[in-house]
Amino acid sequence: MNENLTRYLDGLFAPYEDTHAVEDLKEELRHDLEEKFRDLKNQGYDDETAYRMTIGSIGDISEIMESISAKTKELLQLARRDISATNLRDADLTGIAVHEGKFDSSDLRGTDFSGSDLTNSSFKYCALNAVRFDGANLTGAKFLSSELRNASFTGSILENTSFHGSDLSGVCFDNQTFIGTIFENVGLKETSFKNAVFQNVSFKFNSIKYNVKKAVFDGAAMDKLTYAVLKGYGANLKNVTVI
Repeated sequence: MNENLTRYLDGLFAPYEDTHAVEDLKEELRHDLEEKFRDLKNQGYDDETAYRMTIGSIGDISEIMESISAKTKELLQLARRDISATNLRDADLTGIAVHEGKFDSSDLRGTDFSGSDLTNSSFKYCALNAVRFDGANLTGAKFLSSELRNASFTGSILENTSFHGSDLSGVCFDNQTFIGTIFENVGLKETSFKNAVFQNVSFKFNSIKYNVKKAVFDGAAMDKLTYAVLKGYGANLKNVTVI
């Protein structure tokens, strides 16, 4: 394909997130442009003229991008129950409502679920690195053996949420309230719980590899049982208040 067309197309899509749907559109458009450029050359136009005519046929893609985002959200709303094994990497899924949804074995790295209602949804064996759950309702949600490094949970609801076997290394849970939340065999290296509140929370580890000693609990408040359990695992609770 004409190198100028390739550079132009790459620049055209640069402002948009690198999602599966966007990549599909980009490849389809790339193929169409290649055909159009070749047809114009066959009609006798020189390279420069064929190039200008080809890119002039593209038009404004911003409305198409907005449509992709809207269709992705609509698909999730309709599917509701099972969205497993799906590539939704870097998708904009802010504000969706998917109760008891199944995102199992999906690639959700960099996906934005901010403000979404994901009550009782399942995230088993998922890639969730750098995902955003800011302000999301994760009541009863289950994260089983999922990768959650550097995920964001600012202002999210984590009541009866389970993180069984998941890696929470580097996650910031500062100022969060945990009620009935389950942290069983989770990776906690440099995980921060500063000023968090723990009520009837379950911590359970069968190995020192989970790095509970490297988690930060400064300023946290917790019930006596949670305090005793964490103390038994060697967590640093010097600046913790027992309630």
